[in-house]
Amino acid sequence: MVSRFFKKCLLSIVGFTLLTHIANQNASAKLSERFGGHQLETIETADLANMLRNQQQATTEAKATGKEASPPNFVVVDVRSETEVNVSVIPGAITKAQFEKDRQQYQGRLVIAYCTVGVRSGVYAKQLKRSGFQVKNYQGSILQWVNAQLPLVTLDGKPTHRVHIYSNHYKTPAQYEQVTQ
Repeated sequence: MVSRFFKKCLLSIVGFTLLTHIANQNASAKLSERFGGHQLETIETADLANMLRNQQQATTEAKATGKEASPPNFVVVDVRSETEVNVSVIPGAITKAQFEKDRQQYQGRLVIAYCTVGVRSGVYAKQLKRSGFQVKNYQGSILQWVNAQLPLVTLDGKPTHRVHIYSNHYKTPAQYEQVTQ
């Protein structure tokens, strides 16, 4: 009798331990996926600047010959809030709202997401990756861009030195006007 009771207790403990282990693994996997698992590819500032410069050069050359430039094999998506993108964006970037309006148009292209420092764009990039997009996160994002003293534009393409920094915690080089509201 004691033996059967002992076996039942042991089986219950083993079962409970196994279920707990599985539940913890699932929770850990979900947290890992949300905050760092399924590592995303990233892109460096110099590489992004070169890609944008080459695309701009191709567009300029096409216009000079009266031709239409081929669409780039990538799209840069600013995932920041409307308030932030209304201050400035990286030249050649589109807003998340523009991207979402017609996502299928960008299928087959590399999507490069950015925000202020790379956290929000990382979350968005993971969502896009799960949806089948080829994606890279611009880690460091617009703050890294201005720290490299690269240009910014308004949504209508006019050059600007204003940059929304999200929080006074961040600093930019002196030639940029920091905006937080």
